[in-house]
Amino acid sequence: MAGMRMATLVLATGLLATLFQPSLAGSLIGAFSNSLGPDEIIKYDVVQEGNGFEERKIPSLNWACVEQESGSSEADQMEVFFRLFGYLGGNNIQGVRMNMAAPVSIEYVKNGTDVVLSGCFLVERRHQQQPPEPTDSSIKIKERPEMNVLTRKFGGYATSDSVWLRETAALKAILTAAGKEVRSDLMYWNAYDAPFKFWNRRNEVWLLEAV
Repeated sequence: MAGMRMATLVLATGLLATLFQPSLAGSLIGAFSNSLGPDEIIKYDVVQEGNGFEERKIPSLNWACVEQESGSSEADQMEVFFRLFGYLGGNNIQGVRMNMAAPVSIEYVKNGTDVVLSGCFLVERRHQQQPPEPTDSSIKIKERPEMNVLTRKFGGYATSDSVWLRETAALKAILTAAGKEVRSDLMYWNAYDAPFKFWNRRNEVWLLEAV
């Protein structure tokens, strides 16, 4: 099974990834980049095409997430990935093995000066209605509501927070020029590709319009 081959390779390469990933977003997405990639991709509707950005309607979906405050150690950050990968590999009450789905997503929530990052794996379609219950208490099944996001695709190997923050600022500038104000307390960083895809790589920041 593709998911099991991916898990084997991640175990071999994930420890190396910890040497180069400075934060949760970098570590989780960097480890994903050392896997064999996803078996399915998220589905959504394009609402409109803007000047340099796209508005999409993302359906309500279940994600398996581990919450972690910023500033934790690199070992702790990599542990998030391995816990989530174990959940896909059968560490759930039903003992179900699931395929990888893209994107791997980092939910970034800011409350005052505090930042909480949640590393999330999208639950594959065949288990969306009834996700297997994790045996690991740190993993929570989180149902994100339907939402319209403002985004654009960018390439390269986005495996550090500095890249994601730079791309977030660039997207905000484009949206400001288009007269759109976005929330500063919530965003999503998303990676889609495995490392052997050298060209046309896909990464996205998702921002929500302020109400």
